Amino acid sequence: MALDPFEIASLAKSLAREGGFELAGVSRPAAAPHGEAYRRWVETGQHGTMEYLARNLDERLDVTKKFPWAKSILSVGMAYWQEEATGEAGQDDEKAGRIARYAWGRDYHKVMEKKLIVLEKRLRTQLPADAAGFTARSYVDTGPVLERDLAAAAGLGWIGKHTLLIHPKHGSWFLLGELITSLEMMPDAAMGDHCGTCTRCIEACPTDAITPYAVDATKCISYQTLENRGEIPETLHGPMAEAGFLVGCDICQEVCPFNRKPLATSEADFAARAPAPRISLKVIADWTEQDWDVATRGRAHRRAKPAMWARNAAILAGNTPDAAQR
Repeated sequence: MALDPFEIASLAKSLAREGGFELAGVSRPAAAPHGEAYRRWVETGQHGTMEYLARNLDERLDVTKKFPWAKSILSVGMAYWQEEATGEAGQDDEKAGRIARYAWGRDYHKVMEKKLIVLEKRLRTQLPADAAGFTARSYVDTGPVLERDLAAAAGLGWIGKHTLLIHPKHGSWFLLGELITSLEMMPDAAMGDHCGTCTRCIEACPTDAITPYAVDATKCISYQTLENRGEIPETLHGPMAEAGFLVGCDICQEVCPFNRKPLATSEADFAARAPAPRISLKVIADWTEQDWDVATRGRAHRRAKPAMWARNAAILAGNTPDAAQR
């Protein structure tokens, strides 16, 4: 007996939650609501050196351009917030650099991609034969889709002024993924924006990277520490040193009122492992390439290469790094 779109959506969301995703919702493929804003963001160069974000814009802004068979998209969110445990290496060192929370444990791409593969397989085994042969493609921050637009359309939250997805009860400490399918599933209702007149994220950003609903990556500490392979503008050195983040940045999330009572992660692979949540700048100064390889293997902050870690540490220590000599 064939299932109707409501039943298929209910099954998919139930399996997603059983598989470790705290948030799950369905949307229909359509032109991204923030598509034109994204085009302007790219045209004005606010994506910095991340040229991959400027490629295939039509496909990125409309899933059906790349996947004409797409009929429904299951968006999922996985909590990654955790307390900063006492006694961590570097925590009591005033010359220690902070690591953004999403990079404390195992690389979330690998963790979530594996879960999405299992989810797809389980969905195929539990659907009637006439629906089990559906076409699908999954992404975890790895493909040409605007995942926050998709998640918002699926009712997982709304896009806040800092451009991150915010759930009304659990806040923004979520990593997102999606399963694009040829299945007909009943979509969930999107929710409205609840940021109101709050501007805490904008006011707290040390480098003034945030304007309402947009982030200039060329000013963003996360971009500069993880994506910029060259020299970091000297005008940003002081604000970066004050913020104290060696790789990534969490400040705009830390001040958000919706993150007062964050949902703690239940994923063992996200548990903090060294070097996290902080690491001594002296340790970084003495790192060899082998030290870097051991410390970052299987971790999301491996995007920052050894010279970048050294550059970032020098800035936090109050020195001016000479990138040309490295």
